[in-house]
Amino acid sequence: MDKKYAIYAILFAVLFSNAQEVALPTDLRQHNLTEFNASLFNPVFSLDRNNPESIAWWSRYQWQTIDGDPTSIYVNYSRKLNTNSSIGAGFIQNNTGVFLNTGGVLNYAHAFDFGNNMQLAFGLNLLGFNSEITNVRYSPNPEISLPQLQLAQNAFIMQFAPGVRFSVDGFSVGFTAENLFDYNFSTKGSASESDEKIYLGMIDYRLPLSMFSGVDNAYLLPMLYVKSVPYGDTQVGLNALLSSNKFWLQTGYNSFYGLSGGLGGRFFKHVSLGALIEFGLDSEIRDQDPTFEIIAAYTLGSPDARKKVVGFEVEEEVPMVLEKEGEVAQQEDEDRIAEERKVQRELSKAEALAEKQALKKSKKQKRVRGKKKKALAEELRVAQELAEAKRLKEAQEAEALAKAAQMKEQKRLDSIKAVELALAKKIQDDLDMIAARKKAGKPVTQGHYEEEEKIEGQKAGFYLIGNVYGTSRYRDIFVENLKKKGIDAKFFYLERTKWDYVYLERFDTLREAEAARDNKFNGKYTERTWIFRVIGE
Repeated sequence: MDKKYAIYAILFAVLFSNAQEVALPTDLRQHNLTEFNASLFNPVFSLDRNNPESIAWWSRYQWQTIDGDPTSIYVNYSRKLNTNSSIGAGFIQNNTGVFLNTGGVLNYAHAFDFGNNMQLAFGLNLLGFNSEITNVRYSPNPEISLPQLQLAQNAFIMQFAPGVRFSVDGFSVGFTAENLFDYNFSTKGSASESDEKIYLGMIDYRLPLSMFSGVDNAYLLPMLYVKSVPYGDTQVGLNALLSSNKFWLQTGYNSFYGLSGGLGGRFFKHVSLGALIEFGLDSEIRDQDPTFEIIAAYTLGSPDARKKVVGFEVEEEVPMVLEKEGEVAQQEDEDRIAEERKVQRELSKAEALAEKQALKKSKKQKRVRGKKKKALAEELRVAQELAEAKRLKEAQEAEALAKAAQMKEQKRLDSIKAVELALAKKIQDDLDMIAARKKAGKPVTQGHYEEEEKIEGQKAGFYLIGNVYGTSRYRDIFVENLKKKGIDAKFFYLERTKWDYVYLERFDTLREAEAARDNKFNGKYTERTWIFRVIGE
């Protein structure tokens, strides 16, 4: 008999010698991991779980109190490297009731975007652990030498668990193998046979939800999975996760472990705490105590993986243009005030002159009062001079106001022309940069990017896309959620793809669009965005 099968025969004999003991499957019992540490379920989940950087704790107490039977502990640190890749590292301990496996896990995942909201992701978990017999009810006779058990104790095993996931819009299909490749350094051979591999396939759909005030980024994620386990029945399970920025709720069913339910909350923007309880329904485990799981996580920060392109710095052209506009406006105000003061001085001089002349004429009239003819002539002359002075005053005032208005309009036109020239230069520099990147064989920008020659009703420019939809229902829900956040999102229809593209804002240049994408739209929208260019109108 092969040594490996001899080991299993002896160990299963030990297990079934106790009438009330249930043999656990050899997997990691990670079927309830949804909100945190889900990369242990499928390595590609590190791309969109525990995002963007956090430390998470998961512990599972199987059918027992905390100091009793088989337990699982997993402490994991994960973070995004950029928009399409992530890494993680953690400590794991898995007690099956027969073996105690203690070691570490390294995780890496990368996604490839194909446009139209389609993505293909690959991931890998590398597990290295020491495996030893831990069942205290079995005490071998020291007079009997069993080399098979010696090989089974204190063995160091390296295990490779690859995973893949294809997603389009909110629907995804995934597959992973917990021990597709493994190596036992003690026996210098494979740690498992071909019929001892653990495979897991899953399908899920993420449905965005609009909830009550203060609860954002809510979604419902149902998932169906099928898992093959050596020496046991195939497990079929269903999980449902309701997650938001304030809390999460989950429920699940596993054909072997039974029914589960859990909840958790997020506190102080960084701390997350949750718990789950699981009851056995199958006749084999119905009499066992409930299983408990505890989840705790701490978010270290909110790093933006979409940094500047290497060797490319965003020029501060917009602030310079605004500064010039401010200087032009300030100079306009100063010139207007100076012109108004000049007009006032001219008017005051004219009024003073008229009053002086009127007083002089009045005195003169008194001296010639006796001479009616002279007096009448003098009064007529004075009236004529006053009328002329008034006409001159009104003409000077009108001329001054017209000149001031003309100067103001000219300065306004000069200011607009300067701004338009600066904008035209900025747009031309941006187009030269795009042409240079294409000529050098480089991507136009980091992340997903699309171009269209022209779209009816849309101006030329660069659109910061938040999401695309094939139906108006989900599109309208998404736009309504953005409005609640103060984002006036709009959308356009692309005949070529038959999709509605929801965009946060349109920009004249690629640099402005890249800046809005990289700073998460000034912190208003933290989800993934990409750039769509309309070339002409």
